Amino acid sequence: MSRTAIIYAHPYEKSFNAAILAEMQRALSDAGQECQVIDLYRDGFNPVYRPEELALFSRGQFLDPLVERYQKVLTGADRVVFLFPVWWGEAPAIVKGFFDKVMLPGFGYKIENGRMVPGLDVAKTLVVTTSEAPTAVFAQYFEGYFFNMTLATIGFRNAKWLNCPGMTTGTLDDRRNFLKKVAEAVVS
Repeated sequence: MSRTAIIYAHPYEKSFNAAILAEMQRALSDAGQECQVIDLYRDGFNPVYRPEELALFSRGQFLDPLVERYQKVLTGADRVVFLFPVWWGEAPAIVKGFFDKVMLPGFGYKIENGRMVPGLDVAKTLVVTTSEAPTAVFAQYFEGYFFNMTLATIGFRNAKWLNCPGMTTGTLDDRRNFLKKVAEAVVS
């Protein structure tokens, strides 16, 4: 059975991102697939490194108990979904902090023969975003940097990206159609 981990980052419970999360959970449940959600805002995840935490980084250690919980969720997942809004042209700071604090040496990556190799082996990765600007504006960042420099380095493979642009100008039909796309993508 497929096991999906969803990393969700939006602070407002009535946002369109929240509706996307609910649709993902419904689609996975209907398909008989397991799902665990990491809700960074609801969990109170602090993306900022304190000096005493950073001192442990090179040994792959941490002080935040959420890091251990998140690593356990990711270890058992064969599919990972990231869901967040695009703010200032990229992922919100809490998502960046998730990578900084959770993808530690020995977990997110390893050094073998002087080279960095992925620490995870996630078969499928889906990145779902919402934005105000058109999708093409962010393609270079997501399909280039985010996929190749961040996700692939850690072991998130077969990445696919879906973006819903026009958050303040889009129509209800645009959003309904996007929810259908997400529901199909999350179970495929």
